[in-house]
Amino acid sequence: MEARADLRTFSAFVLELYERSQVLDPVDLLHWSIESLGVTTACDANWGGWADLSRDAIEICGSVSRNLPPDFVKFWSDIKHEDLLARDFIETGCAYPTYNRQGTRHTEGMVALSDRYNIDKFSTIVVDNKRLPVMLFLSCYRSGRSARTLAENELRFLRAALDHVELAVERKALGGPDGKHLLVNESGRVLAASPETLRALRDIWPGWKGDRLPARPPRHSSRQIVSIEKVRFEIQLASQLADPHLYYIRLLGKDPCDNLTLRERQIVTHIADGLTHKEIARHLGISPATVRNHTQAVLTKLGARNKAALLKLIHSAAAG
Repeated sequence: MEARADLRTFSAFVLELYERSQVLDPVDLLHWSIESLGVTTACDANWGGWADLSRDAIEICGSVSRNLPPDFVKFWSDIKHEDLLARDFIETGCAYPTYNRQGTRHTEGMVALSDRYNIDKFSTIVVDNKRLPVMLFLSCYRSGRSARTLAENELRFLRAALDHVELAVERKALGGPDGKHLLVNESGRVLAASPETLRALRDIWPGWKGDRLPARPPRHSSRQIVSIEKVRFEIQLASQLADPHLYYIRLLGKDPCDNLTLRERQIVTHIADGLTHKEIARHLGISPATVRNHTQAVLTKLGARNKAALLKLIHSAAAG
């Protein structure tokens, strides 16, 4: 199949990308993009997603593929420090690193990868994210000794297209009225995050680098509320196309009762249950005056003017 990398094809891809972004899950949108760009540039296989290509830790944080066997990512992980394309990007900042099995520059790992999966020509395009250590990448493969490497115009086409893919995927993953969303993998690595979320979490977790949550998100498929280092998140599994699994997370904020004493928490629980001061006093074995003093302390700590405002705050947190 002949590659098509002209302006008309680029415009058509971008238009369809944004049309599909209205209905597709962000990971499904990335998968469609990888497949579409692979077909457009006549590549036999493609691999794309998020990677940390720092000198000390080459890591695939989440990816999808086209026409590659399930063990490809695992095999690549075993030879990743011999990946000449990753090395070229790290050491020289090369925009479009390439590898030719019939060329003269090799490592044992690259030869093994090429021969095992019958791919002779490699090219990788990377979109550098200035806010996070991870970057969106797209690797393209062609098979056969006579296969040609991607031409300069094809590489420029893919680089421009990947810019739009990153924007569309992030908008979809981080969308919402408050904008406080993240896309993370199963180890807690942050792949995408709105600036508002990064600022909010750095305020809550002083010294947080923004690269990884302090704890792994729990593995489950249903939408749930979880607490990580006293911060509440709404978490949901993304499409299972990705390897490793990815999660959408919405920041709900700190638990409003975190700063309360045990006794104050007990009183808040009874207030939420609709008990009066006398009834709470009887349950806890203290005087009504003590209950009133604790209640006033709770109102002050939570910034609530009265019990009605306190109840609204409690119910809002519970709903979250």
